[in-house]
Amino acid sequence: MTLAEYLPYTARDTLVPDSIVFEELHQVAETIEPISAEVLVHKAPPAEVDLSQYLHYIRWQGGEGCWGYSLLSIWDIMNEMKCPYSPNLSLNLGLFLHRRRDLWEKKVPPGINSPDGRFHKKLSEKWVDQSFGCTTEGTEITNPTIRWTGWWTNEGVNEAHNYRLASDIKKIPTINSTTFVNCLANGHPIQLEIGGKDWGHLVAIVGYNFKKKTFKYANSAGDRWGNNGFGTYTFDEINNRRSGSIDIRNAYTIEIIPPSPVPAARIKVMTPEKGGRRINVNLWLSVEGSPLPKRKIWPPCDSGDNSRNLHYTVRLPSEFIWPPSPGNRLILDLYDSAAFSDTGGTLEEFTAAFGGHIVKSSQLYSGPVSFKAHEHKRFYIP
Repeated sequence: MTLAEYLPYTARDTLVPDSIVFEELHQVAETIEPISAEVLVHKAPPAEVDLSQYLHYIRWQGGEGCWGYSLLSIWDIMNEMKCPYSPNLSLNLGLFLHRRRDLWEKKVPPGINSPDGRFHKKLSEKWVDQSFGCTTEGTEITNPTIRWTGWWTNEGVNEAHNYRLASDIKKIPTINSTTFVNCLANGHPIQLEIGGKDWGHLVAIVGYNFKKKTFKYANSAGDRWGNNGFGTYTFDEINNRRSGSIDIRNAYTIEIIPPSPVPAARIKVMTPEKGGRRINVNLWLSVEGSPLPKRKIWPPCDSGDNSRNLHYTVRLPSEFIWPPSPGNRLILDLYDSAAFSDTGGTLEEFTAAFGGHIVKSSQLYSGPVSFKAHEHKRFYIP
């Protein structure tokens, strides 16, 4: 399989293989302790496992960042399994620290100070994710198409500690279909590094099917790629490693610190197959009666993202007091800019959740609500 089959032309034409990232990943592969075989043992694995049911947000990576986007897909799945309605994680800080390596690489020891006064020392590949944590899309929207992605936000600093890795990424020493099946059956999606002569890419293996002898993976090229953003490998391709279609280099798993529940909103917007673009849709969250400005939660990027649909979980504004009640309503403002198409779309879901308590917008009780190009609509919970 070629790079052209993995990425849309808008991403492919601007992609330069991220040699720094792949060099570091290969160093990790040589130095980290492989995950033990005992962890992978699963007696009588099911005939089919599909962890993509826990992955709602289909990412579009732009010209770079597959190393981070594949990791966040895995992390989102594991967060959702442990704590339903966990917000989608952001790559904003990760991209920033990667691009501005001058801010921490030259320090002795290498590392960086966060605004809360802590020093985060580079001890491993995922040092920031273990020490500081990861911010979420609701507070630090990832924009993959610009070189400067910003700095720490106050809300990001406050929330990141809730989303941390328990250890560095773990290399899977034996790459074959049996090992992958056992990993997935134990609830561990797999970050798979593949490549060709002059390119490299990472995807997230999220399921398998014994009958079809296939593995399902999430790419990071948006939902117009493959089957709504997903593709498949055969068992034989994984077992052969270097077949005519893929060249498998390494495979990794992660261990997370289970997050605590936070008040979150899940929003689902769908646009037509022909011409629909999710980045036409602008979304803001706010709290009824709050003097603070509305927080824009979508879109994150420019015209490169041609995905149709958005299924997105974000943390509620920090001033919101749970539970929603009259006079303390959560407000979603939706405006279709028609910047790239005039198809409009439908709002399928607007739900707030916290600690197992779920509240839906009454405006959606009768079904999805449609909107047109250049139209503004406002939705409330409760």
